[in-house]
Amino acid sequence: MNAPATARRRLPLLGSLFAGCFGALGNSVAMVAMPWFVLELTDSPAQAGLAAAAGTVPLVAGMLFGGSLIERFGPRKVAVCGDLVSAVSVAAVPVLHALDWLSLPLLLLLIAIGAVLDGPTRVAADSRRPELARLARMPLERATSLDEMLANLAVLAGPALAGAAISMVGMAATLWLTAACSLIAAVLDALSLPGARRRRVHVDHAGWRGALAGLRFVLGQPLLRALVLLATVFVAAFGAIETVVMPALYRSQGREALELGLFLSAAGGASALSALLYALNVHRLRRRPVFLAGCALLAAAAGLLALQPSPAWLIAAGALAGFGAGPLAPIENAQLMRRAPASLRSHALGATAALSLSSLPLAMIAAGAAVERFGAAPLLATAALILAALTALAWRGRALHGLDGDGRE
Repeated sequence: MNAPATARRRLPLLGSLFAGCFGALGNSVAMVAMPWFVLELTDSPAQAGLAAAAGTVPLVAGMLFGGSLIERFGPRKVAVCGDLVSAVSVAAVPVLHALDWLSLPLLLLLIAIGAVLDGPTRVAADSRRPELARLARMPLERATSLDEMLANLAVLAGPALAGAAISMVGMAATLWLTAACSLIAAVLDALSLPGARRRRVHVDHAGWRGALAGLRFVLGQPLLRALVLLATVFVAAFGAIETVVMPALYRSQGREALELGLFLSAAGGASALSALLYALNVHRLRRRPVFLAGCALLAAAAGLLALQPSPAWLIAAGALAGFGAGPLAPIENAQLMRRAPASLRSHALGATAALSLSSLPLAMIAAGAAVERFGAAPLLATAALILAALTALAWRGRALHGLDGDGRE
């Protein structure tokens, strides 16, 4: 095999994967910096939950309609524009704060602007993953696992980096770091993704029609429907835990942002490790037991967090959650990419992501209000019970048996 030719075939896939890695790094830095910034401004977990929701509602809408944008403008333009808008919106926060012009409503608006194209940016890269994987002569599920691994390596580094940066150089420099990550992602997407195809957008897949076609396809497949239901509940639970409950818990106990960063980094590192292990052993593992074991570990991690043990045990609980989560997205994404026809793939990917995130804004707002009134422990215990019950139902049901299809990858 010609090594230079092999390298050339793999460069577009690797460039796209590393663009996602830098985008995830910026988001993981912001995941610590933004809630901490809002808590510093308002000292209110409820307001922190509102800020987190302000970034999620536009993200859901963008993912739902991202397929139509990609059909019209091509994946490269959509991804690059999304990265650039994200960079500018984050960079505006320290600038306006230094000028003493930053109010909470304006901050919420900037968060929403930065998030609105994040969804189409992710869908743009994912929609071309099968073609790039074929060009690189790599199994699709291995490509999605590597994508998840790199994203979680970013989540490993980002929160610890954010906590250290906030402590050492301040909030403004930390937000500039987030903007720089988005700029790097824009460059890599520009070099890696294919441009617009020279064809008219099919009228049946334009605007609302494309979004609805994607929704109908996903909800019409029993396996995909079950995966989306599980993803919706688990994403809502752990999205609220990571962005609202844990920052409020750490601040209420007088801990530093660095400790929150270490908790999130432990989750990201363990998730990257389990995604890598799954990628390396994908031919030997059955997907359904792996998927359900991951769900069970997430439920157990929420239960351990509810006990509010020592800082070391909190970090261990984060690692447990991350290890359980690692294979889940690669399995779900590969099933969707394998089943969706090419003409509908970007719409189906956007619909799946939008459905999975649809309950997250409400979960964040409710979590913030619940933490203010009842504290973190009762909320975490309730989440653990719900996730454990849902995992048990999924294990007894038949919908996920389709994951194994032929039994092996």
